[in-house]
Amino acid sequence: MKLCAPAGAVALAVAVTLLTSCGSSDDEADPITGAKDSATDSEGSPTAHPSNAADTDPDAPAFDYPDDVTVEVESEPTGDDTEDAILRDHGYAVQSIRLGYAKQNAHLDVMEQYLGGDALLGWRAGIDEFVADGKTVTGTVRYYDREVVSRKGDAATVTYCEDQTNSYAKIADTGKVLKTEPSNDDFIKHVSNMRKTVDGIWQMVHETDVQGEPECVTS
Repeated sequence: MKLCAPAGAVALAVAVTLLTSCGSSDDEADPITGAKDSATDSEGSPTAHPSNAADTDPDAPAFDYPDDVTVEVESEPTGDDTEDAILRDHGYAVQSIRLGYAKQNAHLDVMEQYLGGDALLGWRAGIDEFVADGKTVTGTVRYYDREVVSRKGDAATVTYCEDQTNSYAKIADTGKVLKTEPSNDDFIKHVSNMRKTVDGIWQMVHETDVQGEPECVTS
């Protein structure tokens, strides 16, 4: 079973949407809850890099993924220090979410640092449900075409794409990988609202997504 976003963003009371399996699998598709839509008060390297590798920022958080998990976050300097900081912290946010799934831990300090509000609560709920189903993750997930599309004061909006064609759910106890057939639904367009904290960190506080968005589909 592949981790996938829904066909459209669905707003719920605590900003939780359903992640369902994509493609075909020998296992029956179970719905998995994840925080993909949330309510808010409204320097990267020039190429993609696995977050398992050391970050060039000496103050970057450590993401100690299992050996079978890789997270690639594509980032290019914008020439604007504030936008670069937003994209840097946004990258840490998406990495922390994947680490929560990989570690089967919805209460990692790094998640609390780079996610806030309903986004944090919703992603915690999603990871907890995933763990309750006895699952973890394996494979490679890629985040790309990340861009700050609006910014005002301590609030900003980031759009980006996600490629899950090589990312799968895995039964934690047995190690069985729940593979699915690749499809356009493996490509997801996200919109993240970011807010700067008093500590100067840009937290993800709201996120919506569209599964199979044409502009994110790559060959």
